[in-house]
Amino acid sequence: MTHNEINSGKHHWWPTTLQKYWCNRDGLISVVHSSGRVDPSKPGPFGAINHAHSELRGTPWASTFEPIFTQSDDDITAFPEWLATIDSKNISNHRPMVERIIPQTISENEKQMLARITASLLARSPRIRYMIKRGNENFRQEQNWSDQTVDKSLIAANQRHLYDAYRKHMKSSGRWAILFSDEKEFIAGDGFFHNFPASQDFINSGKKLILPILPTAAIIFMSPMSYPTEPKLVTLRLNSNEVETINEITQIYACDYLFFRNEKPNLTEDFKIGKYQQYEFDGDPWLDSLLDDLSQYNNWGENGAAKISSKRYFTESLEGNRRFKSLKQTKKRV
Repeated sequence: MTHNEINSGKHHWWPTTLQKYWCNRDGLISVVHSSGRVDPSKPGPFGAINHAHSELRGTPWASTFEPIFTQSDDDITAFPEWLATIDSKNISNHRPMVERIIPQTISENEKQMLARITASLLARSPRIRYMIKRGNENFRQEQNWSDQTVDKSLIAANQRHLYDAYRKHMKSSGRWAILFSDEKEFIAGDGFFHNFPASQDFINSGKKLILPILPTAAIIFMSPMSYPTEPKLVTLRLNSNEVETINEITQIYACDYLFFRNEKPNLTEDFKIGKYQQYEFDGDPWLDSLLDDLSQYNNWGENGAAKISSKRYFTESLEGNRRFKSLKQTKKRV
């Protein structure tokens, strides 16, 4: 790569290969700002940061890790076609959860494709960049450094190894789920629900993620402490209320931008604040119950019948964190 190539161009955190699937009938994507302003545009201008993946720019040691996302961006082109091959069955989305979850077969190549796409969109997301920046600022403040500036090059240096770290965890462990919606569209944003660290360390069990990737589909990755080895992939069709709940969660984890195709979202107060927020302990009772159902679904019932295990790892972890916090507060008062 030449010096000019390193020092020019925008780096997309929302790839153009994905943006085309968010176009309305006029071929435009709509972005909603936290101020409430709506801007329509053709694919391309949105979802990019100048030199986001450049290191030591303007020096003889300048480099960029933008090319590591090439394969995942190419995967996105084939992703909707692959989704169309999944038999998700049109089961009523008001039936009990165990009847609505559908086990799917998935090849190793398809699993790796899911890992590449999901890890790439997570690793370069503005929310991860914010987490890196905040972590570095906090460290500098604790050390009483006179210069507490965290520039793009330093963020990039912390960011460049995340894609491989996330991808390796996702391809070697955990269960995948695809959420489909026929009644209401998903929204996307400059952040989405997850509890992954902005570090290549501490990526272990308990990780969870919901990535709205298409207006009609969202990817879920979850790696509880224990889960059935099969199926490796499940699907679930959501009703409009469930999609609305996912969209409200996305607004909590986004900051400046929300993207939609045809259905403009009702902005929540969480998004209007214009700051990255998160659930306490990155957990919500409704959401963790859904993740428990999806991750513990199996065919271990009588005569191979579908069932959902009574183990509730995500819910129990959330309740445990709350009890621990309450205990700490009680001790402080004594």
